[in-house]
Amino acid sequence: MSAVPEVLQLLAKITHVQGVRGAMLATADGPVGATEHAHLQPAVATDVGKTVRRLVVASTTANSPLRELLINFGPSRMMLRPLAEDVVVVLLDRDAETQPVRELLDVEVAHMLRVMRGEPEAPAIAVGVHEGDDEVGELLASPLGPVLLEIESVYHTYRKRRGANQGQTRSEMHEQIREWLLCCNPSNYTLPLLLDGLSETMIDDPTGRSGFVGEVQGILRRAGALR
Repeated sequence: MSAVPEVLQLLAKITHVQGVRGAMLATADGPVGATEHAHLQPAVATDVGKTVRRLVVASTTANSPLRELLINFGPSRMMLRPLAEDVVVVLLDRDAETQPVRELLDVEVAHMLRVMRGEPEAPAIAVGVHEGDDEVGELLASPLGPVLLEIESVYHTYRKRRGANQGQTRSEMHEQIREWLLCCNPSNYTLPLLLDGLSETMIDDPTGRSGFVGEVQGILRRAGALR
């Protein structure tokens, strides 16, 4: 793998998404990032890497190449996403929302493939964002993207209790991001203002609002936005 620094950055971004236990890249030369990002023993990571690569190679040989594979086992699940001849392996909690991870991988895997091919960067448009909504799309594809996707996942968890579906919560999240962009420059330090805006949309659910704010404050502390 010629883009090891970029791969490690990708794995670090994935592990910041809520519900992700770890991530690594399975390559022909062995696992990349297994110890620091997947928290697996080398022997275990090697076995997992060999197994998932066989699955991807077998599917390609059968003229049914995989775009993604989700495997459930016990209290966990494993998401596989091919990256050229390698495989991104994401370890998740069994009940974790998979959409934030998919959205991140859609953006980052495409970026990694361009890096590996030496191609120029294409304009970044996040999945689920209207093409005209360039500012939101660019922000979700920026280094702040993983934190925003994690916040969206928590927001959806609470709002679905009030009957909202994934599309509705994403629309509300993007609307609040636009309001945030109008009032300040997006950064870790101004994320509390986005949290305030999102919490104001939850006045119909005081208990959920309190729980949501508490969970997101934990995310912001990890991101360095709160002390």
